[in-house]
This record gives sequence, structure tokens and C-alpha cells, in this order.
Amino acid sequence: MTELRVADYFAIARTARFRVSQRRLMRDSARQGMLLATAVAVLGSIWFVPFHPAAGVLVVALNATVALVAMGGYVAIGSVGRRYPEVVVFLVLAAVDGATIALGFGHRGLAFVAGGYLLVLPIVVALFVPWRTSVHVAWLAMHAAGMAAFVGLADQGSLPGGRDELLGLFAVAVVVSQSGHVTNLRGRVLGFVQIERIRSLNRQSRRDRVQLDDLNTALEHSATTDSLTGLRNRSALDVDIATVRSRIQRQTESYGLLILDLDHFKSVNDRLGHLAGDDVLRTIGAALTRVLRPGDTAYRYGGEEFAVIVRLARPRDAVVVAERIRGAIEDLRIPNPGNPPYGNVTASIGFVVVGPRNRDSATDAWFGTADAALYRAKDLGRNRCEAARDMVMAEGRGSSDEPRPMQWARR
Repeated sequence: MTELRVADYFAIARTARFRVSQRRLMRDSARQGMLLATAVAVLGSIWFVPFHPAAGVLVVALNATVALVAMGGYVAIGSVGRRYPEVVVFLVLAAVDGATIALGFGHRGLAFVAGGYLLVLPIVVALFVPWRTSVHVAWLAMHAAGMAAFVGLADQGSLPGGRDELLGLFAVAVVVSQSGHVTNLRGRVLGFVQIERIRSLNRQSRRDRVQLDDLNTALEHSATTDSLTGLRNRSALDVDIATVRSRIQRQTESYGLLILDLDHFKSVNDRLGHLAGDDVLRTIGAALTRVLRPGDTAYRYGGEEFAVIVRLARPRDAVVVAERIRGAIEDLRIPNPGNPPYGNVTASIGFVVVGPRNRDSATDAWFGTADAALYRAKDLGRNRCEAARDMVMAEGRGSSDEPRPMQWARR
């Protein structure tokens, strides 16, 4: 960590963020200090009254005042003074100073005790009160004025040592108090800086993790998406086919595998150019996405070929899906003069239904069967849908229970 200069500590201590971070520490320390002051006041009464019975009333009264003020400060810091703990502590310490000086003036035999308290108090405050330097200096100035008044007005014979000696000790106590406060402040600033750097590193780590997740998502999307049409690509198809096979085995579901090829698409590239051909492929991809149900998926299989996987409630639904796709492409009315007799872009579709009875067949066999149906659609005039030859209806069989080829009327 970079070494901080002395000026840096005070600059950091003046920032709003540091002050907010220290406010809770100040509240906790102040409330503990209030409890300590109350305990000292009670114990002081118990200790001094037997030794100075003549001053018993004064000792009890002053200590009771300190205890009440301290408990009032304790309550105030937890409620109305929550946002201003330094002010509450300052007022309580002023009351302690006043009570201590009054104790020394009120009974000649207790002057040395009051002087001792006044000497020790700055050091105790420096160690246990984490307030701002400006507040500490202001309190030291007030305390010094009270100490000077006490030493100047008290009976010389009642003081522990001469006035000059006591003032010298007090000057040392003030210097030690300020040095201790600065040392305490330095430690709190260093702790704050370290915590802030840890928080900054954590925030950066979270940002890096989000960016990494986004990058991984983008890479995964790029690896499984056809850049031209936005459909899933051949690699994604291989993965999804494995998922379909797993579901067939576990849940005995049926799926339709459709292969579609744009009729005479080469003429679009030859006559209008490859950019026009790319526009056609993008339009077809959008049409497929639009007509499929949620959960069904279209893929760019290669060139002008597309594949579609649909989940089926019954085998005959494959017919409906295939015809809906074929009709949607024809309804686009994309000109293709090289595709007579239609004059527009059309598609031929071959499909197969795969289910529990096909689960032991190789994936290549599924595609080979759908491809054979596609080429039969081409041979029969294009712009049509053909089912695999060995595909039969699961419902609607005759009384002979003989399988019948899947049939439908084209629109």
C-alpha cells in the first residue's frame, strides 16, 4: 500500500465518507464511555465518602450529577443525538470538567484528587474518544482553560506540588493527548483506507465477473448462432438433438424433425447477387422464428437449408407444422423468377417423426430419412411437404390394423 503523508491523513479524515464511516464507531465508543463515566461516578462516591465524611454531601451530589449527565448522554446518543454523538460527548465531558473543578474548590482535602482527574482526563479522552481533530482541539482548549482557572484559584497548599509544576504536568498531558489522538486517528484512517480498497477490489471483482459472464454468454451465443440469420447453427443442432434423444428415452416424448430447402435458390444469387441472397435468408429465418411455437426451434442447416425441431402431442401434428412453415415462406412473395412456375421463393420440406420406437436409431438415420423425404418433395414438383416413407399415423388406423402412409391435402 502506498505510504500516506501526514497531510493525507487529515485530508481523508475530513471527507464525508470517512466521517460517515466513523459515526457508528463514535456512537458505540461514546455510549461505552457514558457507561464508564457513570460507573466511575458511583464508585467515586463509594470510595471517597468514608475518607472525607465532611464532604460526603458534596461528593455524592457532584458524582450523582455526573452519573445523571452521562446516562442522559447515553440515551441521547441512541435517540435524538444519534447523528451528533460528538456534540453529546463534548457536553458530557464539559459537565465532568465542571464537576471535577467544583469538587476541588468545594473541599480543600479533595483538591489534589480533582487535579489528578484533570491531568488524566485528556489522555483517557485521546485513547477512547474517536472524534474529529477539530473537536478534540476545541475540547482541549476548554479543558485547559478550566485547568488554568482551577490551578490559579485553588489554595496553593491543597494542590499536589506547586502551581508551576502542576501546570507543567498539565502541558505534558495536553501534548500527550494530542499525540495520542493523532496516532488513534492515523490508525482509523489506515483501517478506513484498507477497507475502502477491499471494497473497491470487491466491486471491481464483481464487475469483472459480470463482464466475464457476459463474454462467456456472447461466446456461447456466437458458437451456437448463425451470424447471418440469427437462428441456431449446426453445432447447436447437434447438442439439441442429443437433448431430444434424452427426453425421448426418459419421457417417451415424440418430436418432429423437419428439413427444408429453398427451391432454386441459386438463381437468386446468380441473378440478384449474393447480398440479395443473404437478405432472403435473413427474411426466411425471421419467418421461421415467427411461425414456430415457443419451445420449437429452427436452425440454419447449411447454405439454403434449414432444420426445425418441434415437440409433438401426436404424430399428425408434424403435418400441420410443416404446412404452416411452407405456407409462411410462400406468403412472403419474395421474387425468384428462376423458380417456375411459382416465380417466388418457395421451400420443399421433408420430415420425420421420432419417438420411443426410434430411440435406438442413429442420429444420422433420422436426418437421412428426413433428407430422403425432402428430395422426394423436390422430385414431386417442389413447394410441398413430404413425410418419411416409413412414418405411419399413430391414430386413425383401419380395422385391419395395417399401417397407412401419412397423408394430407396441401393448401
